[in-house]
Amino acid sequence: MVRGQMNFKRLTLTDITIDIPRVPKKKTLIEAMEKADVKNKWENSSWGRKLIVQKRRASLNDFDRFKLMLAKIKVSSFYF
Repeated sequence: MVRGQMNFKRLTLTDITIDIPRVPKKKTLIEAMEKADVKNKWENSSWGRKLIVQKRRASLNDFDRFKLMLAKIKVSSFYF
């Protein structure tokens, strides 16, 4: 994402933090993010996993959605 202004209403804070100086250069920011392993922490968070699942489901074709529906029916009927 290109650096720019953003409204506070669109921002959401997370528990993932990195220690950087004010107004860092792009290179410094990328190095700090890699050092803190931000990408891995985000993918392992519940919010990150939820977004990954949404993207995966959006890329399914008709047959994959059909197989998913059958799997859900099979799992739900298992408990009854």
